[in-house]
Amino acid sequence: MTIMLEGKLQGSSRKSPDLVTDELIDIMQNAGVLEFNEIFLQMLSAMKEKKMPMSGEEILRLRIYDKLQNLVSAGGLMKKGKVYTATPKLPTLKSR
Repeated sequence: MTIMLEGKLQGSSRKSPDLVTDELIDIMQNAGVLEFNEIFLQMLSAMKEKKMPMSGEEILRLRIYDKLQNLVSAGGLMKKGKVYTATPKLPTLKSR
């Protein structure tokens, strides 16, 4: 929904949930510690199971890596090499 104010388009203030990030949070909460390739395979499986929209695997791999880095920056995950570890803050970062 867009609103017209004084000749300018204003976007909707409602933000849709980030399903990929939320699924990553669920996976990491249950696992605690995973390598990137394990995370990717679990995400791929979960997205197929839930019939979530996906692009090609390489694009999906990049999206997942980007989302993981955002979770690291926000303090929800710790990264050491290719291994990601959940922190107590992780559940608070869900969009739903």
